[in-house]
Amino acid sequence: MKKLLLTLSLLGCSTFIFAQSTLKANTDWLTTHLNKLVINDDDKQLNVNGNKSKPVFSFAGNKMLMDISAKDKDFSMGFNISWSLKDVRKVSYKKEKNGNYELVLDVPADRVKVDLGFGKDNNIGGSFNVKDDEKDSHTSFTLATKDENVVKEITQHFESAIKEARR
Repeated sequence: MKKLLLTLSLLGCSTFIFAQSTLKANTDWLTTHLNKLVINDDDKQLNVNGNKSKPVFSFAGNKMLMDISAKDKDFSMGFNISWSLKDVRKVSYKKEKNGNYELVLDVPADRVKVDLGFGKDNNIGGSFNVKDDEKDSHTSFTLATKDENVVKEITQHFESAIKEARR
C-alpha cells in the first residue's frame, strides 16, 4: 500500500512539474515572439514629445504582463497591464487591410489589472481593475507579419499555455 501511495505521489509530482515546464516553455517562446512582432498602430501609439513607445511583454507563471512606458527629460508615464492566462476565454486572429495580422485575446475587462504611474520618476500612480459592464471585451495586438503560419504558431502557443495554466 505504501509503495502504491509513493508511486502515485511521484506520478502526480512529475505531472505537475511537466505541466509547469511546458507552461514556462510556451510563455518564454511567446515573450520572444511577441516582443519581436508586436507593433503599435500609429493611431493608438503612446507618444510623449515625439518619443513613441511599444508594449513589452513578459510572463510570471500564468500571469501575462504588458508594460508600456514613455519617457521625456521632465516626464515619464508607465502602464503595467496584467491578467491571468486562466482568464483568457479565446485566442483568435484576423487579417488587417495592410496584410498584417491582429492577434485577439478574449479577456473579460474586469479581470485586467492596470498599474499606472506618471511624473518625473513614475512616483505618482495607482492600481485598479477595469470595469466591465458588458462582459464582452478583448485585448488585441497588431503583429508585424504577413505570414499566417507565424500567427497560427503564436495562437497555438497561447492556447497551450492557457491549457497548462488552467491545470
